[in-house]
Amino acid sequence: MPKRAPSTPDRSQALTLAAQKLAFSDLTLEEADLLGIEVLTASQTQALGFKAVPSLKINYHGPDGKPMKDRPGRPAFFRLRYLAELPGFPSAKPQRYTQPADTVCCAYFPQNIDWAMAQDPQIPILITEGELKAASGCQHGYLTIGLGGVYNWRSIKKGIEFLPELEQVAWLNRTVYICFDSDFKTNPMVCSALRELAAELDLRGAWCHVAVLPAMKAGEKTGLDDLLAQDGPAALDQVLALAPALGLTKVLFNLSQEFCYVEEPGLILRKDSMAKVSPAAFKEHLANTKTYHQPSLKSDGGIEYLPVSAGAAWLNWPIRDTARRLTYRPGQPVRTADNHYNTWTGWGVQPKKGDVRPFLKLIDHIFAGAEEEAKQWFLRWLACPLQMPGVKMFSSAVLHGQRTGTGKSAIGYTMGRIYGSNFTEITQADLHASFNEWAEAKQLIMGDDVTGSNKRQDADILKKLITQRELRVNQKYVPSYTVPDCLNYLFTSNHADVFFLEDDDRRFFIHEVLVGPLPFDFYQMYFGPGGKGGWLDNGGAAAVFQWLLDLDLKGFDPAGHAFRTQARARMISDTQSDLGGWVRALLANPAQILGTSPFDLFTNYDLLTLYDPMGKTGTTANGLGRELRRTGVHQALQGRPVNTPDGKQDRYYIIRHAERWVGADHAQILAHLSPTAAQAKPKKQKF
Repeated sequence: MPKRAPSTPDRSQALTLAAQKLAFSDLTLEEADLLGIEVLTASQTQALGFKAVPSLKINYHGPDGKPMKDRPGRPAFFRLRYLAELPGFPSAKPQRYTQPADTVCCAYFPQNIDWAMAQDPQIPILITEGELKAASGCQHGYLTIGLGGVYNWRSIKKGIEFLPELEQVAWLNRTVYICFDSDFKTNPMVCSALRELAAELDLRGAWCHVAVLPAMKAGEKTGLDDLLAQDGPAALDQVLALAPALGLTKVLFNLSQEFCYVEEPGLILRKDSMAKVSPAAFKEHLANTKTYHQPSLKSDGGIEYLPVSAGAAWLNWPIRDTARRLTYRPGQPVRTADNHYNTWTGWGVQPKKGDVRPFLKLIDHIFAGAEEEAKQWFLRWLACPLQMPGVKMFSSAVLHGQRTGTGKSAIGYTMGRIYGSNFTEITQADLHASFNEWAEAKQLIMGDDVTGSNKRQDADILKKLITQRELRVNQKYVPSYTVPDCLNYLFTSNHADVFFLEDDDRRFFIHEVLVGPLPFDFYQMYFGPGGKGGWLDNGGAAAVFQWLLDLDLKGFDPAGHAFRTQARARMISDTQSDLGGWVRALLANPAQILGTSPFDLFTNYDLLTLYDPMGKTGTTANGLGRELRRTGVHQALQGRPVNTPDGKQDRYYIIRHAERWVGADHAQILAHLSPTAAQAKPKKQKF
């Protein structure tokens, strides 16, 4: 038993911290002495080759009571538990435990209980995470083995499938309770470790159970020592009595490896493919061939095992893998802190420096004759979602040109290699489909000839898609659900009127490709024969990824307006109706259309007389008024009727000098519309 060192200020601090830590596990300094745990000052810890922080030196012993060695001929094995934060930058998960370099993990057998009982299979054994939790279990009379980590019953690095000290325990026909922390159900790695440990014990004839500890504080996990310290052995006895037998539930554990139940909206997620099915389909189709044996009490007191539906049993299993909701958060872990299941599957390639000349040649070709600022903006638009995973940009890029084969889509396919399964293509029909599976778990969408044409309804749909913050996924036979919208859109087309654009719309970056294709050999080199095996698939995509990650985004705002190009102005003109073009010409150069008229304010009837003096177009005054409002023309008096000098009422549109008339009152408007000036107003033609 280690002896206490003389008291010094450093020693007193270390003892105080140690006593506080041990108390959390319902242990004392005296019990630590019995366990062979030493309290080290910062300098003593540093002398062992570790950080200068007070610590507990946890000396390991085997079930025979002898000091444990990770390998023959080595010093006795120990681990350190730091009692204060390490110096340096703080981290989200600070390091608390460490051990000597190049040592193999060992199992911990606390020396406050008689381990001769390990040879009596009638006595149950508990296996838990952590040495102090194991010591707490033994302190309360439970034969408890501690693992420094959930996988520390083996050493893959050294090729050890099951630690030799664990092999010294008589497992055959022994009841074993694996008692990991209460949050194990939401941690796939811990669940895997538990399942694999149970399989190893099952091979040795043990009867394995999983002890599901209750949550004692909202948002905090419960350890074995927490339960014993607060509620005592009676509470643990109740947990052990309810612990399901793992040996009989391997099928259910395997189902939890494959599937996750999502509480909201109530669906089953298949983890490998991210496919979703309803619980009914899961029971009737996916899991109907798997069997589960449920223990049942016979009339003679014996136990029989009846086969039941594995799918139905898993859905009712309290420790099935369960997530609260689905989410889509690129760059984040699969399981979030709020127990949402993240369906982002990672990038298609890993970034790596390499030759990007083919990509830059393609970009230079596509943007031949364009403003340099336009090309740079587009490259930053491509780079931003890679440097800021999950960002929703409030702009979309449109590449159009009459010539085919120029490489417009090649840009999208290049990015598609980087995004992997997070990229897809859509067509016009997808915009109007009842279901939108195409949008599920995607970051980049390439629309091939998706067009708003001259239909304002389609244009409104596209505007909403580009700027919405949340996406409601509507999939056939599965309840709909909402996830963050991380979709960004790249559109390609051979038509100049691909989208209907308003004058003040800032969502679309429009670039017209004015050149023809590059030589055929370039595209063969770029993609390879048949579209695979070329430069892009042999390090090109990874090199472009790294190049875009390194691109300077200074001045680029993902929520900002798209860069305004001359091609955008041409597309607005190309997609306008004759009436729309006339209204925009009126606003751009009112003197050319209004002539010598002194007025700034006009009714829609006044303007219709100018647009269609002979009434041959079929345009109505109301139709012209709607076009004026769509173009952003304001009405005087905020649209209220004006009582004119001739005793009539009408609404007037502000065609010129908006800054003067937006806030004008009724008297000012009447003065402008005086009978003297009225003589110059355009007169409606009789026909």
